[in-house]
Amino acid sequence: MKRILSAVAAFLLLATMSCKKDVAADSGNNKTMPRAAVPQSAFSLWGTCNGKPYLISGSDGICVPVGNCSSDIDAAQQNGGQNATGLQFYGCFKGGSNASSSASEQAVFLCDNVSQWNGNEMGFVKTLNDNTLKGYLQGGGAYIYQTISTNDNGYHTFKCQAKSSNVHQVDFYVDGTYKFTLTNNSGTYYNNWYYFVGTNHWYGGSSNTGQQIEMYSMTTF
Repeated sequence: MKRILSAVAAFLLLATMSCKKDVAADSGNNKTMPRAAVPQSAFSLWGTCNGKPYLISGSDGICVPVGNCSSDIDAAQQNGGQNATGLQFYGCFKGGSNASSSASEQAVFLCDNVSQWNGNEMGFVKTLNDNTLKGYLQGGGAYIYQTISTNDNGYHTFKCQAKSSNVHQVDFYVDGTYKFTLTNNSGTYYNNWYYFVGTNHWYGGSSNTGQQIEMYSMTTF
């Protein structure tokens, strides 16, 4: 997403650290079957300062910690891409409320532009000044979002699915429960060539200890 990622050269950084978590079964009740799994090996792990992403040993997961430099971008970015209409993953957004502004964020999303980060995007974003998770759409210069939860750092199944009947609309689900539909008439979301991305951007604040994204069972539709 353009608000999180600028045109930054990706550093390929693989680590062998482990997040301390028991991987639970996917609890999503999905009416649409996943089209393709996106394995750990499909992602480049990179960062601009510290808090580097790493593979979660003993699982199919990836951890993207929040770094603590004054401007720190960290990401797990899919190398290739695929035509898709949505994403799903099991995991968490472990956030906080100590960032200097809402510009410090965590996000997991599909995007069709990983050069300028100004294309069509759909996914989930948590702002780290208020620990609020939102579903969002970006495209055509517009940014549309709606709140899902606040102060929830737990593990859930997250899903967003573009509509074939209206390519400007995307449905959002948590743990198989429909939350809302977002519409961005400036963007199109159905069956684009997408890259799966999980990223954090930290612009400063009092503390970001323990803040990170964990992604497991990454799939596209």
